[in-house]
Amino acid sequence: MIRAITFSELQQRFGGELINGDLAFERLVIDSRQVEAGDLFLAVKGARFDAHQFVPQVIEAGAAGLVVSESQDCGLPQWLVPDTQLALGQIGQFNRDRFASPVIGVTGNSGKTTVKEMLGAILTQTGNTLITQGNLNNEFGVPLTLLRLSEEYQSAVIELGANHLGEIAYTAALAQPHVGIVLNVTGAHVGEFGSMDNIAQAKGELITALGDSGIAVINADDAFAAQWYRQAGERQVMLFSAESENKSRLELLMAADNGRTQWLTSRNIRRNDLGYSFELCFSGSEVTVNLQVPGRHNVSNALAAAAAAFAIGLKAEQIVTGLESFCGVSGRLQTVTGLKGATVLNDSYNANPGSVRVAIDTLTDYPGQQILVLGDIGELGDSSSEAHYELGLYAKRAGVDRLLTLGDDSEQASLAFGAGSSHWWDRERLIEELMTQLQADCTVLIKGSRAAAMELVVEAIKLKR
Repeated sequence: MIRAITFSELQQRFGGELINGDLAFERLVIDSRQVEAGDLFLAVKGARFDAHQFVPQVIEAGAAGLVVSESQDCGLPQWLVPDTQLALGQIGQFNRDRFASPVIGVTGNSGKTTVKEMLGAILTQTGNTLITQGNLNNEFGVPLTLLRLSEEYQSAVIELGANHLGEIAYTAALAQPHVGIVLNVTGAHVGEFGSMDNIAQAKGELITALGDSGIAVINADDAFAAQWYRQAGERQVMLFSAESENKSRLELLMAADNGRTQWLTSRNIRRNDLGYSFELCFSGSEVTVNLQVPGRHNVSNALAAAAAAFAIGLKAEQIVTGLESFCGVSGRLQTVTGLKGATVLNDSYNANPGSVRVAIDTLTDYPGQQILVLGDIGELGDSSSEAHYELGLYAKRAGVDRLLTLGDDSEQASLAFGAGSSHWWDRERLIEELMTQLQADCTVLIKGSRAAAMELVVEAIKLKR
C-alpha cells in the first residue's frame, strides 16, 4: 500500500479545483469494475469512451472520491481537472517523486518482458522489487505502475512500450529512471510508426529522458546502436553485445568518450540441457552463467539485465544467481510437454517479424522433426503481406520441416514456404491437422500476435496433467 496522497497536495502542485473538501487516498482505480471501498476513482475520457458515466456504480461500490473533468452531482470529494488522463500521469509522478530507490526503465520491440523478469530475478537478491505487471507499459499502465511504488520495495523495473512517437518521452518523464535499457528495433508496430527509423527514434526517447547522472544501457548488436549512443551525450553508457564482432563497429564512436562507456560481453556461448551457457565478461573479469531458458537470443537478454544490475551496483555473484534462477515467462518460448510426447515451444503471447525469426532459430536448435505453427502478425501496415512472405522464406531456409499457418496474411508465409506447408482459416481444423503430425521426436513452435489467440492451439495439444 502506498503512503497516502491528498487532493490538497495534488492541487497545490498541479492546480485544478477541489469539490466537497479534501481526500486522502491509498489506491487509485480507473476501471469501475475494480473499485472497492475507500478507493479513488479516476474517470478517463477518450474519443470513444467516457468513464464519467460509471460514477453512480463506483459510488455504490464504495469509492471515497473522484478525479473528474466534469463535476459530479454527489457528495464525494472531487478533484476537478481539465484532463483526467493527464491527471493520472501527474498522480503517478507525484508518487514516483517520493521513491528514492533505483528505478530501471526498459524498452525495445522484443525482449522487454523477458529482460524485466530477468531483472526481477536478479534484484530479489537485494530486496523486494516492483516490476511492471503484464503489459501495463503505456500512458495508462506506467502511471498505474508508479502508483504501486512504496517503502516495501528496494528497486523497481518499469517496462515502457509505445505505438506512437512521444509516448516513451512522456512515460519516461513520469518514471524518471536512473537506468534506461534500449534493446532493439525489430519491426513491431511499423504500420503505426511508418518506418524503422521512427521506431528507433521512439525507443531513443528513453535515453534522452534520463537525467545527467542517468546510465544508458544499449544493445551494441542492434543496427541503431550508434544512433542511441550519440543520443546519450555525456551520460554514462553501458554497451552489451552477444556478438563480439559488433564491438569494433562502435569503438570508433568511443574514441573521445572520456571513459564514460563500459562494455559487457559474452564468450563461449554453448547449449546446455535446459538452455544456454556462456561466460559473462565485464570490467576485466569473467563468470559462467547457465541459463534455464531456451533460445540463444536469451544470452543477449541476460546481458541487458546484467548490465543494468551492474549499473546500480550489484555484484557478479548476485547477478549470476538471479539469472540462473530465471525460468522463463509464460507464453514466451515456454517449453511444455505436448500430446504423444511432442515438445511444444509456447511463444504465443505476441509476435513481430524479429521475434518470429528468433523463435525459428530456437526451433531449429531442437533435434527431430520441426513444425512451425504461425498465426497472423498484426500492426505491420502496408508491409504485412511482404513481411509474412519473408518469414515463410526464412523458415524454409532455416530447415523447418513443416509450416502450418492460420489467419489472413499468414497465408503468404505458406506460399513462400512451399512444399510442406498448409494454410488454414479455421483454428479447429488446423488443430486437427496438427494432431496428426505430433510424435515423440518432434518439436512444435506456436507463434502469433495477441489477436491471433495462438494460446488456444497450445492448450489443445499440450499434455493435460
